[in-house]
Amino acid sequence: MASILTDECIAAGIDPAVVERIAKRIESACKDAEAYGIRLFCGSQNSLRASDGNDRLLILADLHMQNADGGDGGSMEGNDGLRRGE
Repeated sequence: MASILTDECIAAGIDPAVVERIAKRIESACKDAEAYGIRLFCGSQNSLRASDGNDRLLILADLHMQNADGGDGGSMEGNDGLRRGE
């Protein structure tokens, strides 16, 4: 289950309950995908991928999401005490 960062939600002006509902839906969709061996990839290209036994995963679908980001996922606590990403 997602860990909702309440202080960060409030600082962004977003109700933590809204964030929790969205996170639950995303996690549920990913769990459904996992049952079929499908993985959500959010790197330079947002896509759904699966293995056919080769070293590189097959791209099953390109996802056109304006609000997804990739990278190494690094984060740290800022000077204001709130957790911030790369």
